[in-house]
Amino acid sequence: MRYFDQQLVTNSRPHAAWWGEVSAQRETFHMQEDSLATIANRSGMIGNAAAVLPRDAWLEMDAITRRVMRGDDGEAYMADLMPLARSVNIGKIAFINRVSSDAGAVSRSLSGQVPETLGKVDYDYRGTIVPIFNTGYGRNWREWNTFQSENFDALADDQEAHTAKMRKDQADYVLNGDSALKFEGYTGWGIKTHPLAKSINLGSAVGGANIDLTDPATASDDIEAFVTQTLGAMLDANLITEAVNLYVSPEIGRNWDRSYSGSAGVKEGTLWQHLEKNRRINKIKVTNQLSGNAFFGFVPRAEFIRPLIGMATNTTAMVRLNPVDNYNFLILGALGLEIRADWNGRAGVFYSVVVNA
Repeated sequence: MRYFDQQLVTNSRPHAAWWGEVSAQRETFHMQEDSLATIANRSGMIGNAAAVLPRDAWLEMDAITRRVMRGDDGEAYMADLMPLARSVNIGKIAFINRVSSDAGAVSRSLSGQVPETLGKVDYDYRGTIVPIFNTGYGRNWREWNTFQSENFDALADDQEAHTAKMRKDQADYVLNGDSALKFEGYTGWGIKTHPLAKSINLGSAVGGANIDLTDPATASDDIEAFVTQTLGAMLDANLITEAVNLYVSPEIGRNWDRSYSGSAGVKEGTLWQHLEKNRRINKIKVTNQLSGNAFFGFVPRAEFIRPLIGMATNTTAMVRLNPVDNYNFLILGALGLEIRADWNGRAGVFYSVVVNA
């Protein structure tokens, strides 16, 4: 996932501006805390009724954010998607992409004087929603004062748990989308719900592959044929010649760990290793976001798929107006997923479904 670091702030103008606002909001919090502490001491109230959060606390919180957002935890596809990401202005609730059609006709002659019909391209506009993800945590003001020294560690634990929760929710959104999110006719699509992504039916309905990739009884040769022929045919139909990343459920992963040599003829290594030799496959990874007979994949290039980052994940503190106000922290991030296709809908993103007769 995208988080604030020196490279992002240096290379992205929108995020440099956002980092400035985050820093200003943090400083505003500290100025108010200093003011509350001064007032409390002058009025004879409990001296630390407005216990000041050390400025070094942000260093630890930001370090936790970087560590957690870099993690995997079964969402391996996010690590492969984020290098393809594009930063967009936070004001863009929907990011619009223009697609042009083919145009023109080419004639052949010896004279070059054959009359030509002048043409032009047509345009279509597609939009991607960039929703904001937010969570938060807080500590009661009395708890803070009773355990002031220990509470710094407690905040670090809160920061880690809530950042991990946000990262998992973002990964779920990228895969499954959220149909409840709508803006100006656009919907919050994910890989498995996007109308431009291609579905491959593993079930027994007409046109389905009728194959269970998790079943040890399914022959390795049949699984290999599915990858080379069924998956390969779908890629050819979409004019994809580049290798794809394939993400499979743990159940499929376990089944593909078996030796290939159980099939006709002796073949060294596992089925997994054998499939990765296919020119169609760039890599195969297991993700805990899937279960059973399920997989998805994409060409790992921004031409086909890319996250849109409206705001890197960051943490700020809510300004306390009174000494007895609680300490509340807000974690924010804005993320959308753009799947791109040509004028005819040909794309490099796909997922499995199971539809039986």
